[in-house]
Amino acid sequence: MSAEIQESLENFKVIVAFNRRDYFQEKFEEANNTNYLAAIYAGFANKIFFPTFGLAANVANIIVLLLGIYLISHGWLTIGLLVSFLSYTNNIYDPLRQMASLWENLQIALAAWDRIYEILSLQSNLTQCEEEKVDNSLSNRYVMQFQSVFFGYPEGKNVLKNVCLQLEAGKTYALVGPTGGGKTTTASLMARLYDPTQGKILLDGKDIRSFSAKERTQKIGFILQEPFLFSGTVRENLIYGHPTLQNEDKDQLQKILDKTGLTKLLERFGDGLETEISNSNEALSLGQKQLVAFMRAILREPEILILDEATANIDTVTEQLLEEILDKLPSRTTKVIIAHRLNTIENADEIYFVNKGEITMAGSMQQALEMLMAEKRES
Repeated sequence: MSAEIQESLENFKVIVAFNRRDYFQEKFEEANNTNYLAAIYAGFANKIFFPTFGLAANVANIIVLLLGIYLISHGWLTIGLLVSFLSYTNNIYDPLRQMASLWENLQIALAAWDRIYEILSLQSNLTQCEEEKVDNSLSNRYVMQFQSVFFGYPEGKNVLKNVCLQLEAGKTYALVGPTGGGKTTTASLMARLYDPTQGKILLDGKDIRSFSAKERTQKIGFILQEPFLFSGTVRENLIYGHPTLQNEDKDQLQKILDKTGLTKLLERFGDGLETEISNSNEALSLGQKQLVAFMRAILREPEILILDEATANIDTVTEQLLEEILDKLPSRTTKVIIAHRLNTIENADEIYFVNKGEITMAGSMQQALEMLMAEKRES
């Protein structure tokens, strides 16, 4: 029920925009009824012990009292001893009553632990394989290669089919194509968020699976289409996962931002590095969140920087500033840009058209535009 309420409140603007408060009410009533029935069954199961022990204690007191009266009437027992026995009887059952009251809390805790343990026990299927020999002739020229790569989601058709792709160090590549064509999937494979179902991906001449997670993330920066920020400040989000900046103070971090040209982006935030960020905070626009994700990736100075619609919610002036910052990256940095706005990729060295599981070289901007228009006419 809490999850249903949270989802509805987070998307309340959509509910109001479509005037579907009735939908929210129906979903809430359904979750509330399910929760009510579960609470009834759980309450019956958990609370039956407490009255059971209470009944047993009262029965025991009655037995001791009747037996005591009988013994007193025959002169075999005093009233003082009877009171003592009654007191002992109550003291025996008090701990049992306390255990009964704890039983409900114990069951709730065990149920919560089962849900948490289910997540904690998950094992990543992206295992590290043995390191292979490096082909220096390839690693010096190509920073990444796709060798006959196929990929499909579980119980689904192949999203990518027999993809062969080579990325040279220092070049800028653009991936364009219709929605659902496989652009984001290709970028995810580059960052090894997934492994190909067939084929191999090489990073610096080695199988990308032979790199540890730490090595891979130092080499590859990925700005997601929907940026995720952690609760805290802008500063804490910028240094998140950075191998060296975590130990730098505010002044040192500010100097690094000045050097990389990121200070102008920081001016978009009212309190600078100390601007508060929270999951429920709507003070930051989606564009500002993308800026934080952009700065976080730039500070790592990766060998490959993947931008998946990283400027989709940013104005044209700021987008121009981002391009200037990208130009300050080391000359060996390879940039992979996914964008629907063609002006974003007009300066790319090579443009690839991604559609129906295939990646083909588009050549010029004009050819990419013609491919997009032809695909729209076919659909």
